[in-house]
Amino acid sequence: MPFASNQFRQAILPHRNPIVYAAFTGLLLSNAALLAHAEESAIAARDARNKQWSQEMIEQPEHQAPALDAKYNHVITFGQSLASAAEGWPALSKQPGYDNLMLGDSTRSATFSGDRFVPVGGAAFKPLQAVVQLKRDPKVLLDAEGVAKLEEKAQEEGESVEVGALNMARRLYLDSKGIEADPQHLLVASNAATSGRSIAQLSKVGGTHEYKRVPQAVDQARQVAQADDASYNLSALFWLQGEYDYAEVQGGVNDKATYKKRLRQLRNDLNEDTAKAIGQERMPAFISYQTDAKTSVVDGSLDIGLAQWELAKEEPNWYLAGPVYPYVDKGTHLSANGYRWFGQMLGKVFHQVVVEQRGWQPLSPLHATVEGREILMDFHVPHPPLAFSEPYLGHKAQMIENYGFVITDDKGKVPVENIEAAADTVLRLVVGRDLVGVPTIRYASHATGGAGELHDSDPTVADAHYQYLPDEGMPDEANIAALVGKPYPLYNWSIAFEIKPTQGHDSVR
Repeated sequence: MPFASNQFRQAILPHRNPIVYAAFTGLLLSNAALLAHAEESAIAARDARNKQWSQEMIEQPEHQAPALDAKYNHVITFGQSLASAAEGWPALSKQPGYDNLMLGDSTRSATFSGDRFVPVGGAAFKPLQAVVQLKRDPKVLLDAEGVAKLEEKAQEEGESVEVGALNMARRLYLDSKGIEADPQHLLVASNAATSGRSIAQLSKVGGTHEYKRVPQAVDQARQVAQADDASYNLSALFWLQGEYDYAEVQGGVNDKATYKKRLRQLRNDLNEDTAKAIGQERMPAFISYQTDAKTSVVDGSLDIGLAQWELAKEEPNWYLAGPVYPYVDKGTHLSANGYRWFGQMLGKVFHQVVVEQRGWQPLSPLHATVEGREILMDFHVPHPPLAFSEPYLGHKAQMIENYGFVITDDKGKVPVENIEAAADTVLRLVVGRDLVGVPTIRYASHATGGAGELHDSDPTVADAHYQYLPDEGMPDEANIAALVGKPYPLYNWSIAFEIKPTQGHDSVR
């Protein structure tokens, strides 16, 4: 509110008394400085509250995943095509990097689909590496020459996320212990995913029976461990699915409540039929990605992504690692580098929640307030400060309109004049007209192609480097100078979200 009224200014200024005028002008400048200082102090207080919340969430988790205390600690990937690594060729992680293992000669089954998990080459623990399997006969592993002959859009499955994840997790684990190997605590990877499935199809009841592949992978790995007279745990499940539910294909339903109910039941069924069935006390960590809203066909819905976020906040041992919109892709599917890049993110989260036994949430909003034309948003930021960069769409870093934010109110779409970081964990958005009713803020929605530019400043160095392999079918555009030969940047990108602000910047959580 102005310090001096218009009437007061009109009464005093015409006299132009130098002393009075100077005193009045100084008063106005002093008042402006006080107001600016008050605003800075209020934002600093919000920033401090956000950081305190984040610290408590990480250091005092409500639930803990099973510790890495068995000799063989199994991690299984489940879901649809981004889980199985469709179009994820060529393989990049061809040489074992650590003492990680897989069940068979591939993490995936020798059956592309169906109710049987059949380890390629037999049920035995082999050094973990990425391979490309022939789609029509997945027990056949393609060499570099065979991969180079694949057609541009071939759906052969290759570099899947669990390979990069376990390599990243293993490096962090060994570094934290200051050792080069730990043969008494090993990681084992399997992938029971099936391309082109809705969550209804992957469910235990009423589905296409691919659900059975997960318990079978557990049983077979446990038998190998028992033959070694060694202990076994199901440590974590990686979940990558949701595109068919966004698109309402193959029984998918683009509805938040429906997806939450089905995914909660699926996770509970998996726990009953795997960890509990073998007498494991703690349920495995359930680590999910967030499905891109670009596949949504119902009014630009964010329902599937919001369901995944809410479940991670509501359920024990459930973690949303982050979105996949920033990583190099081939359209709907990621590229080989994209799969390995996001796999490194999964490994980073796995290390924090399983090895370090700490809490985790992705970069995500905590609260928002609106006053006049200004909106302030508070965030949980894993590694402050907030920052903006262009995500990779295809193989090109591209700008997203308004950094991925869309604001609507009772009048329609609201023009945005400015977006900036007001503090390490606070974002300021200024709109171009007066708001009508309570606005809705969406980020990385269907309207922006399911992408945005907001991330944190995580300095974690990836275990793997971006590779360009033109002799194995990588297109010219995959030769990205900013990435080739360098570790994948491991910033935590903001998840897609929808939030309504409360009135007044003095509002508190």
